[in-house]
Amino acid sequence: MPFGLRNAPATFQRLIDKFRSGLKDVFALSYLDDIIVLSENFDKHLSDLRQVFERLSLFKLTANRNKCNFACNRVKYLGHYITEQGIEVDADKVSSVQKITEPTCVKEVQSYLQTCSWFRRYVPHFSEIARPLSDLTKKNKTWTWGEPERKAFESLKKLLISPPVLSQPDGSKPFIIRTDASSYALGAVLIQGEKPEEHVIEYASRLLSSAERNYSTTEREALAVVWALEKFRGYVENQEIIIASDHQPLKWLMSIKSPSGRLARWALQIQSFHPKILYTPGKSNVVANLMSRPGHDNKEFVCNLNTISIELPSRRSRDIREEQMKDEDIKK
Repeated sequence: MPFGLRNAPATFQRLIDKFRSGLKDVFALSYLDDIIVLSENFDKHLSDLRQVFERLSLFKLTANRNKCNFACNRVKYLGHYITEQGIEVDADKVSSVQKITEPTCVKEVQSYLQTCSWFRRYVPHFSEIARPLSDLTKKNKTWTWGEPERKAFESLKKLLISPPVLSQPDGSKPFIIRTDASSYALGAVLIQGEKPEEHVIEYASRLLSSAERNYSTTEREALAVVWALEKFRGYVENQEIIIASDHQPLKWLMSIKSPSGRLARWALQIQSFHPKILYTPGKSNVVANLMSRPGHDNKEFVCNLNTISIELPSRRSRDIREEQMKDEDIKK
């Protein structure tokens, strides 16, 4: 396939997906021409590699020996290092960030933010910290480089000097989502395990839009939960989920008798994930400190929000995938 065609990446990725779909009992990840094979032990790894090479031969594809690494417990993949302990930042990329000098124009600020955004999954409250810099990139914004901007610039650098190691998700354990909301940003963290053995899988954050900043405190906190579930959908969908937060706002959202369109949608979105709500006091749960439910008095009409839940035999992705592989029509 010639280089430069607009649809070349999508076409090649489709070919690789077909190649990978025929692998049996092999855990392989692929992104374009980067393929990584993960195995439980060395003997299983040799067997998995044999299947991969046979499949490559069938598709008339070749692998460059000089670019291949075998039997590694630490491998660089898509700009990150995957290890036995979890996912680590590429030290070379961090070093390049440390060498960046203070920007003198908007384009340099944009370049710095784009570079740092690569590491945002490792940095809690990234959007909130970087907000002074993000404001400089807004249209018709007058250029000013003062103490808030300098502090944000240096804070991001310091946080990237020793970023945490993110753990690999374990589908056999429940996922815990903790959220936080400020006047300008939303933050969330996906973790597994119990204190003091909690392991962070990913941090996430984003700035609020101008309309969302007009939400009440409770609405912003509820929005953080909805947004976090969507953000981590790839991890938590069809899995056991625990939302750790102060009980009042979620209790209010789930039981409100006269929901508006937005609140009704939020309640249904949360319920579609079948989460377990873990109620913890605000002083104990520093990530999610939600406000209590406001009153709704003197309502002339009262309508209840009702949902119907149907329990399927299994909602686990692994079980669904195994059953699909047994179906003769689907395997074709």
